[in-house]
Amino acid sequence: MSKLLCVSVSVMLLVVVMLSGTAYADQTIYVLVANYDKALSQFGVDIKGNTWVETEEDGAINKTAFGAPGDNNAGNDGGEPCLVIKFPEKVKAGESTADGKKWAVWARLYEPQALIDATNFNSFFLRTSADTLTWTPAGRADTTLRWNDPGAAIFPDSINGTDVILTDVGNRLPWWWQKHTANGQSTIDPVIAVGDNYAEIGIRESDAVNYPRIEVICFRNDDKQPADSEVPKLGASAVQSAGKLSITWGKMKSIY
Repeated sequence: MSKLLCVSVSVMLLVVVMLSGTAYADQTIYVLVANYDKALSQFGVDIKGNTWVETEEDGAINKTAFGAPGDNNAGNDGGEPCLVIKFPEKVKAGESTADGKKWAVWARLYEPQALIDATNFNSFFLRTSADTLTWTPAGRADTTLRWNDPGAAIFPDSINGTDVILTDVGNRLPWWWQKHTANGQSTIDPVIAVGDNYAEIGIRESDAVNYPRIEVICFRNDDKQPADSEVPKLGASAVQSAGKLSITWGKMKSIY
């Protein structure tokens, strides 16, 4: 086989591998709450005693976090006010819920009440959608998908290292990463479609002072844990590739 033909065949194989989707590992997508859609969200709007605010927080990767100080009427407030954030990257064919992929969703949370007790002022509702018209769960304030009660003990004893893990802040402040299934709080997984996706965060528990804050959401279908080192800075790409090409140029050359 001539060198020219060998190169042409190699390039064609590379293109086929890339187009087939087998060239990529499972997807991991970090969604920054700071990138909420202003038109679709209720930021700064008082709804039944709660108002979303953005505050500077020690320990935040991007300097600030989001929460809604106010009453603690939990599910009675209907999951509002809410913030809607579009995923920064489209989900690839073969990586969606419909393709049989199971997605986990982690939140990077700051919850000062966790230094006092383990069950108050610590929860957010979550919904997902491909078009902002049809959501899973269908209704706001649906507890089938949420972050709530990280453990039975106060921080840091609530950190189990499995579905509730420490951030790089360590034990200094009550920051942690929490999976949606931690302690059996969610009964469904997020539904993620091929193409565009949106996340909606709704207020569930709150307080005038010790209200929960959220900074980053991590959607992933690789069954791994998030890490602060993976989180992008504001303005940067919020997609972390779990793997590049499954076949390298060197390996392709060795075929011929």
